[in-house]
Amino acid sequence: MSSNVSLGLSQVDRIAQLCDFLAHPGMQAALDHSLPVSMPHDVGSLGFDAPLWVGLGIVGLWSALDAFAERAGIPITKCAACDGPNCLSSRLTSTGKLSVADERALKELEDVRHLFAHNYAGRADGANISLTAAHLRYYAGQSREIIGKLP
Repeated sequence: MSSNVSLGLSQVDRIAQLCDFLAHPGMQAALDHSLPVSMPHDVGSLGFDAPLWVGLGIVGLWSALDAFAERAGIPITKCAACDGPNCLSSRLTSTGKLSVADERALKELEDVRHLFAHNYAGRADGANISLTAAHLRYYAGQSREIIGKLP
């Protein structure tokens, strides 16, 4: 396995550890013993904005894929859909090595990344996107698969 692949997978795995933190038995114990009965039984009641951090984790996944593509020498291609040079999904799908499901996940990842990186933490036109750890796990898994298929 190349060092670029190892570094890319390592970054994806470290980002996905947020899911493990949220599901950790210690976090569950804190929720069980620290919250009044009337409070919602989730980390938000402890002051942790999980949707924000999950969204920022998705920004990190996009960054990991972008760094991987750059180091792998995958050429930048102009996106047919948005005509932009920074479209990661266009760049990675141009390799011809990804499945339709990979391409869909990349486009979704790019959209969510854009919402969190450029629209005040997921606020789009007055509405918020609310992400959970399950979303981050899914996109981390997809990112791992994509890195594994590319040079």
